[in-house]
Amino acid sequence: MESSDHNAELVDEHRSQLIQRVTMVMPIADELLAEGMIHKEMYSNISAARTDEDKMRELFKALHSGGNKVKSAFLSTLRENEPNLVQDLEFHIKQGDQQANKSTATLKYKEFIRGEYATVQEYNSLPGEHVKLDDRYTEPLIIQKHRQQREREEEIRSRGQNFHHVMGQRDSEAYKSTKVERLFDPDEHGDILRIVILQGHSGTGKSFTSQKIMSDWAFGRLYEDQFDLVFHLRCKELNQATGRKSLMDLLNYDQSSSSMIKQVLHESPERVLFLVDGFDELKFSLDVPKDSLPRDPWTQCSPEVTLSGLIRQQILPKSFLLVTTRSTALDKLIGVVKHPVRYAEILGFSEKGVKVYFEKFFKQKQHSHQAYDSVRENETLFTACFIPVICWIICTVYREQFDEGTEMIQSLETTTSIFVEFVATLLKHHCQDLGQSALTILQGLGKLAEKGMEEQQVLFDHDSVSQTVSDPSKVPFLCKFLQKKRVSQTTMYSFMHLSFQEFFTALSYMSLGDEEAQGKVRELLSKVRRGLLHFHLLPIVQFLFGILNKEVAKRLEEKHISCSQGIWTQLKHFILEVIEKGKEDQIVRRTMLLFTFHCLYELHADDFVKEAMETYTDINMSGSPLKKTDCWVLMYCLQHCKSIECLELSGCNLTAENMKILLPALQKCKALVLQVDDLADDDLDGLLTALGEGKSLELDLRNTNFSDEKVQDLLVALTKHKTRKVKIGVKSITSNTADKFMSLISKAHGVLDLIKLHSCGNVALSVQLQKDGVRAPQIVLWLKVPEMKMICDSIRTSGYSLTGVNLQVNGFLLEEGIHCLRESKRRPDCQLLLLGRRCRKLADQCSEEKDKRLSCNDNVLLALHGESFIEIVLRHGKESGIDDTWNGNEINIDDMWNGNEINIADMWNGNENNSDGTWNENESNRPRDDIKCKGCCVVG
Repeated sequence: MESSDHNAELVDEHRSQLIQRVTMVMPIADELLAEGMIHKEMYSNISAARTDEDKMRELFKALHSGGNKVKSAFLSTLRENEPNLVQDLEFHIKQGDQQANKSTATLKYKEFIRGEYATVQEYNSLPGEHVKLDDRYTEPLIIQKHRQQREREEEIRSRGQNFHHVMGQRDSEAYKSTKVERLFDPDEHGDILRIVILQGHSGTGKSFTSQKIMSDWAFGRLYEDQFDLVFHLRCKELNQATGRKSLMDLLNYDQSSSSMIKQVLHESPERVLFLVDGFDELKFSLDVPKDSLPRDPWTQCSPEVTLSGLIRQQILPKSFLLVTTRSTALDKLIGVVKHPVRYAEILGFSEKGVKVYFEKFFKQKQHSHQAYDSVRENETLFTACFIPVICWIICTVYREQFDEGTEMIQSLETTTSIFVEFVATLLKHHCQDLGQSALTILQGLGKLAEKGMEEQQVLFDHDSVSQTVSDPSKVPFLCKFLQKKRVSQTTMYSFMHLSFQEFFTALSYMSLGDEEAQGKVRELLSKVRRGLLHFHLLPIVQFLFGILNKEVAKRLEEKHISCSQGIWTQLKHFILEVIEKGKEDQIVRRTMLLFTFHCLYELHADDFVKEAMETYTDINMSGSPLKKTDCWVLMYCLQHCKSIECLELSGCNLTAENMKILLPALQKCKALVLQVDDLADDDLDGLLTALGEGKSLELDLRNTNFSDEKVQDLLVALTKHKTRKVKIGVKSITSNTADKFMSLISKAHGVLDLIKLHSCGNVALSVQLQKDGVRAPQIVLWLKVPEMKMICDSIRTSGYSLTGVNLQVNGFLLEEGIHCLRESKRRPDCQLLLLGRRCRKLADQCSEEKDKRLSCNDNVLLALHGESFIEIVLRHGKESGIDDTWNGNEINIDDMWNGNEINIADMWNGNENNSDGTWNENESNRPRDDIKCKGCCVVG
């Protein structure tokens, strides 16, 4: 007989169920009252409650006050009044006990998995070293659509930002983009597919994703509602299995969980997921007779038969299966797996994924931002970062620099060195069982790559690949895919990206005999010399320089690849020849100069770089957009110049950050043409320090926003140079600025050609200054009217006269502008010709820009000369827009000014004057505040 304590425990444990399900509340209360188990007051409260649930709540209050004896009596009475309810409750209690035992075992298994998968060892980990999986894993881009040939070519050929834009397009509904947590979701027809194939190229993160699945499931973050058990079978480990093994023997689990695992496999196999990782690494074949396959997870067979039984779903057909494989082994897997299957492909990292990886890798945000921003500017490396292993290599190199305190990027390994490390990593960890030497593999890949570069081909058929690579299905540097061709399929191969094809082409020359290698390079350089049609070969030349880098050459010697002295001699002569031609041929300079500097940077041979840079006196990079990496490359080369006569960096899209990289080189220049955008006040001091004194300067800083104080600092600093042209962006100016402005003009008299101040003002003035019969600089101002007045006042007090004046007003000419026009009447020598638009309505009724064709908006020509004012209506708004007039369709302002159509002098003399065209103070058609100007208003 059960004890009252046990009964009371059951009542307390299932309180909520009893409140919801008991319906015979009053009969039970009657018996408890009759037995003296509850008081009359409590009984009255129960009786007074409205619903059965409320009555049970009151009853539980009585049970609680009576203790275990009353609760036990309640359970006995309940069994008499509602036996089915008590039986149901006891059944679930029994099940709950069983489930509790099962849950305990499951928790132990999950704890075991967490211990196994929470950390990872990296390629360079020393014994005992590891990192947390969550600190490295970054979600990859996964799609479920087979791409067409043109789409794959687009991915392979695009570079840098364009490449990641293409990858961004793949991350869309059009390509059935998905995530790991949705791999087992129903398909578009609502069907649940039990088998998922997750394929991808080497290094794209398949195994890392497998480990993350195991870890997240064990931590309750993934598939918790779908799978009670998840098992991970690594094919590389299965290769070592010997003897006869059942599926249970092959699984990795804590032995204390074995009884629970057997129970789940037997009772609910549909709640089990098997993750077979690295199918491409299997040494044995799964093509075994179907009748020899085991039917349960306890039958012992050879490992290949047991694994074949699992993948072909002869064992536990209701279970789920996820198989990861390289694309090169996909067709073999398709031949044995049971259909239907869900196909998914890991493409690697998206642009966002690359950034997230860098952020996770570095503990300090500053370091992650520095590293990511720098790599993003290197088109080749940024493209290659879609491969997670490349990201890891780059981040590892950066981390070493940060740890050693080395200056950012300046000692960063070259692009070639990163590619060499990637190749070495894959050769060591993914080519152990190929039965071929690393040299043989690289030679075969090199021949294939070279053939593709000659024919500008990035996709190869099986026959072409087989001619150079003995077993392409196992080479990790190749990608394989099936392509539909009419009513059949064809197997195609490619390198991971065109940049790898270029790299392997360069590497192939180094793996040849010296004489043959020199012949290949001679032919390559001969093609490049022919011009633009062969410029697609330039990356190969750049990789050749990188391979000749001493540190890279040492690394390659480990793979028995040595660099030919003859090749070095050819490349040396070639680059010196390009430098000499660039001095005379502008096309060669524009197309080859930055390429030349990158080659020298990849080589990193200081003595030769000094020799090459000695030939430079003037370096003109103008018109060539410079990314951050380009600036580091340029800086490296300029440091090896003895002196620089002139450096031109105009139209290079230089930012403040990139300019800082170049500051040491700016000190060496005797003459400098520099355009920088988005400089802030804090950036100016560094620039001024780097400029020093006595330079011939042309500075374009108009796309900046300096404070008045910094503008004054700049103007003072420019007086110490031979400043020829300067354009400055300002927030606002004061009278002190105007004084320093004129001080610069005075001190630079005869040298300064142009000076421009640009702010958010709406009036532009362009004038040519003159003093003592000598032509002074041209001044261009775009300022607010009060600021304009300060400059003009300074000009007048400095004794300069103005010629060739041009005025432009943006938007409505407001009261202060009209006031300036009226002031001009007081100077007899002032002439003003203004083409624009004005409204005949009152100022507060003036129409907006969108209503410019209304009859009240006239296109007009205004002419002022001393006291005279003439207005000519060129076209009414309802007839034409000012754009037509201004574009020259109706009137040419220059022709008018030259007197071809209108003789201004005659107008001043009144020869064409009339009552409509003459402005007297008492006439109604006087120009008003709302004249709207577009284009130039010429003052002579």
